[in-house]
Order: sequence, then structure tokens, then C-alpha cells
Amino acid sequence: SVPSAILVAIAAGARRGILFRGGVAVENLAAATQFAFDKTGTLTKGALVVARITSFDSQDENALLQCAASVAHFSTHPLARAIVAEAERRNVPINQATDFLNLPGLGMEASMDGNRILIGSRRLMHDRGIAIPAVELTNEGEVWVANDHALGVIYLRDEIRPAAKRVIDFLKRSGLSVALLTGDRVGPAAMVAKQVGITDVRAELSPQAKLQCIHDWRTSGKKVAMVGDGINDAPSLTAADVSIGMGARGSDAALEQADIVLMHDKIENVEEAFVLSRRARSVIRQNVIISLGVIFFLIISALAEKINLTTGVIGHEGSTVVVILNGLRLLRSRRN
Repeated sequence: SVPSAILVAIAAGARRGILFRGGVAVENLAAATQFAFDKTGTLTKGALVVARITSFDSQDENALLQCAASVAHFSTHPLARAIVAEAERRNVPINQATDFLNLPGLGMEASMDGNRILIGSRRLMHDRGIAIPAVELTNEGEVWVANDHALGVIYLRDEIRPAAKRVIDFLKRSGLSVALLTGDRVGPAAMVAKQVGITDVRAELSPQAKLQCIHDWRTSGKKVAMVGDGINDAPSLTAADVSIGMGARGSDAALEQADIVLMHDKIENVEEAFVLSRRARSVIRQNVIISLGVIFFLIISALAEKINLTTGVIGHEGSTVVVILNGLRLLRSRRN
């Protein structure tokens, strides 16, 4: 009754680019009451592009870009990839850097030409005691570049996935709570949340702070589903009741922890996966009722001597065929 429906649900998901890593993922997703989304690369396309560059020293934009790209090319984070792509577009050479160190939720650093170069968020600059010049606050992403003082800032822009709002609206209509967890600044986070319809926005979070949010929800009795793609999301994905990773652009760390992988990197498959898991749970309940009902009827009939051995075998094996056929209905379920 149960394995047949689970196996068919996993097969149906695979047909749509949704990889369930076992039956537990199917059941846990159906029971989720709280969804948490990362921002960059999840609700947004993650195809960041450099919008503009501001340099504080006498060096020009390309020199600052070269410095940042020389450190960023070690990372797979969408912000780092955008910086490296801009350097390649401008034919800016990348210098050799050593002693690279990733700083989850903050940025990264490496040694270059005898200097320790930092690139990352405002918080990283504050943590290292680097003064930040007064600049205009925008809703664009920021990557600060510094050594012993701030060298400049690179602004990046991203696009929201077209289907993101539809997915959030669907989850809210289904009675689920939805939150945005991001390490980005409050301004860009609030802008994205407003466009997709999320009111619970938690910005400027470190990976540990994201993890604490998951623990708090679970402690309150909620079943948490976390959707993310970056290395900063890996701890949260591990702690959630069920985790969903974006497969095309997601980091290896995130995909290793994900219970469900969206192979085509489509945010709309979150809705598909949730609907499929709910249908699978419904079919499992139907199959259990059918199986127990047939067995109960056969036992009563046998005790009352109203059934012979042949009829009993046919009834028992026939119920097996029925539950398998009922489970196969999941292959036809598809939302338009």
C-alpha cells in the first residue's frame, strides 16, 4: 500500500525534474507548515550582473575590478561569479592570489601582491574595523573591496524569477507560512519580498542566524521546508525537516544536504513537488484503507465460513493490484 505509492511519486517527480531522495522526503514535504526561502539564486535568477563600480582611491574601475575578481574567482557564489564575468567581459586580467579563505555569510579574502584583500558585505568591513565611506544606499547588491582600508564598492543587480510570486501565492493559499531568509541587506531583501508577496523578511543573517530561525520554528512545533542554493544555506538545509536545493546553479554543499533537488532550477517546481507530495499522501491513505478494508472483510467472511480458499486468495491479491493501480494515478497528476 505504502511503498507502491512512494515509488510512483518518486518516479513522477523524476519525470518533471524533481529528484526526491527517498520516501521520507515525499512524506515530510507533504507535512510542511513553514516554508523558508533564500533570496539570491532562489527567488531571484542568480544571474547577477555588475551595474556600476565606485572606486575610492585614485585607481580606475578596472583596477578595482581586477583586485576583486582575483579573489572572487576562487568562489562559486553568484556575487563572485558576476564579478569574474564582468572582468572577463572587459578583458581585465586576473592576478594570482593565494591563501584564499571563504567567510560564510560575509565574503572572502585572499593574499595578493603582499596585501590581504577582502571582498564582501558591509558587515565584513565593520567586523574587520574598516571604515566605510558615506555612499548612497540603493536596492542593488553591494560587494565591498578593501585591504587595510576601503578601496571601493561594486554594485550588482539581479532579476526576480517570473514564477516566484505565483509559487509564494500558492503556498499562502494552501495555508502555509512563508519567510525570506537572506544574508543580504534589508533594502534589497525587502524589495524582493514585496514583489513576490512575502511579509516575513529576515535580512543580514549569517548562516548561524539562519540555522537558529529553523531551530526556533521546529521548537514551536512547525514542520519546516527550506529552499536554497548557496553554500551559506547548507546548515539550514540540514536542520530543516525537508530541504529543497536548486540543482542547476546550486553549490555542491547545498545539493549534498538537500532532500529534494530541482534539477532544472525552476522555482515553479517547488509548487509541483508540494502538490505531488500531498497527492502521494492522499493516495497512501486511500491504499491503507483499501488494504485494511479488504483484509477485514476476508477475515470476517472466513470466520463466518462464507468464503473458500480460492475466493480468499483472489480477493487478497486483487486488493494488491487495486492499490498499485491507484498509486499509478500519480503519474498522470500535473499542474498547468
